[in-house]
Amino acid sequence: MSASHFDAIILGGGHSGLVAAGYLAGAGLRVLVLERSARFGGPAATVEFMPGYRTTIANSPGSLEPKIVQDLRLEAHGLHFQPIDPTLVHPLADGSLFVGWRDRARSAAQMDAFAPGEAARYDAFFAYLQAFAEKLGISVFREPPTLQELVRNLTSLDDQEAFSRIFLGSVRDLMAQFDLAWQTQTLIGPMAVVGGSCTPSTPGTPVNLLTRPLSLASLRAEAADDPRRMPLRGSTGMPVGGMGAIVDSMLASARARGVVLRAEAPADRILTEHGAVSGVVTHAGDEFLAPLVIAAINPRVTVVDLMRDDTEWQPWRERMGKRPMAGKAFKVVLALDGMPRYANAPVDADPAMLAAAQFRIAPSLDYLEESHAELMLGRIAEKPVVWGLCPSLSSPGLAPEGKHVLSLNIGTAPYHLKQGSWATEREVLAKRSIAAVAEWMPSLPDLITDWRCIDPEEFEREYGLVEANMTHGDLAPWNQFWMRPLPGLHAYRTPTRGLYLSGNGTWPGNFISGLSGHNASQAALADLRAGLIG
Repeated sequence: MSASHFDAIILGGGHSGLVAAGYLAGAGLRVLVLERSARFGGPAATVEFMPGYRTTIANSPGSLEPKIVQDLRLEAHGLHFQPIDPTLVHPLADGSLFVGWRDRARSAAQMDAFAPGEAARYDAFFAYLQAFAEKLGISVFREPPTLQELVRNLTSLDDQEAFSRIFLGSVRDLMAQFDLAWQTQTLIGPMAVVGGSCTPSTPGTPVNLLTRPLSLASLRAEAADDPRRMPLRGSTGMPVGGMGAIVDSMLASARARGVVLRAEAPADRILTEHGAVSGVVTHAGDEFLAPLVIAAINPRVTVVDLMRDDTEWQPWRERMGKRPMAGKAFKVVLALDGMPRYANAPVDADPAMLAAAQFRIAPSLDYLEESHAELMLGRIAEKPVVWGLCPSLSSPGLAPEGKHVLSLNIGTAPYHLKQGSWATEREVLAKRSIAAVAEWMPSLPDLITDWRCIDPEEFEREYGLVEANMTHGDLAPWNQFWMRPLPGLHAYRTPTRGLYLSGNGTWPGNFISGLSGHNASQAALADLRAGLIG
């Protein structure tokens, strides 16, 4: 085999591409990964935002599938989690802080203080979603179900009512059906709208709450600390060394399996011959040959740009070009002179433990609704929704000694602004976001020694994130299952023999689960065994 010939080529060195590469190499294939940027890992890669202050775009490892961690032996390659407790801090509009402790009784007591019996109602809400996921009988570890497969088990009126409420109703209405207190609705609401341009009143938003129920219905949890079983859908911990440790372990696993990794090697086009894939040409003109290519990048780039020379793909190019893509990624990173502290913290809580937990700034469901409505109207929110983490508290090496780095992901930054431009609005939104956090951490402004933000246009330009969409297309019901990324391209396979799609733009979407990389690689390996490739 020549230096330019491989058994398989992976386009994109994000987590999906690395997962796919690991599975293919584990099956004995000689694999090449081509990554456009100087670093592997995409949003999970560690970046030095300011001298000495490092973090990642993504804050949470909560959706990473334990099966993939086990299959790729990521723990043997350096991935270890530390059990942060509490896992979540969520300020509420009445001025209090909800603290999501690992001790379920401690969290339940806070809920029951909202209203008598509230913890039981909260449990019933998620038991309802879990029961529905079980009834569907589908697996997230294979290609998406067809419509017939999705509804085949929904035979009773109760099943059909649940389908209507979850797929066609809003999360606001579903929570009202369970008589949840406004505080509990505030805790749940952000998870239902994180994956798209929508509000809590948008039809279909409960589907976003099925991520973990579907995973558990697909593969049972064996370990008591399985992250999919955690209360409040919070993480079981943070990777030692920060989120970038996930990528580091995937890279180490891939190298141990013989994967060849090339950074700063963006693909220019995919080569085909007689209806089959034959290789890839990079922007630098390097040609790599292989009978199997998995494109673990935004499907629009693959279909519209990389397949531009194949006339058979013209209908797909037209359809993909019309697929809505506008995202909302915006990042603020703060260099701090000390540890941030919450006001109104519970007297029995260690301030450092609170500060180490993930936090969300969306103190009421109406706040969330209004902020996301501004997003949909193309305006930056007066009160931004913030998903935050101070990773240097659990991984001190991410900041200079005695200093800290605060990572803020803003959930309401429209790629297409109705007025103005990101050249001017980026600083406005960054300052509003800092102010929103400072309402609950009053000393924060005095701790800031430096800061940097990444606006949607920079996300697209520097990170290759098409229209700043982290999930390569919204995670709405109309854009899931057989619709992701398009009917006919939904099962990872494509009309070109040996060419497969992966990445967050394919089923089941999500953020850092690894599922699309797993599923695309399994489809390719099945076709290899069947003699359909090569």
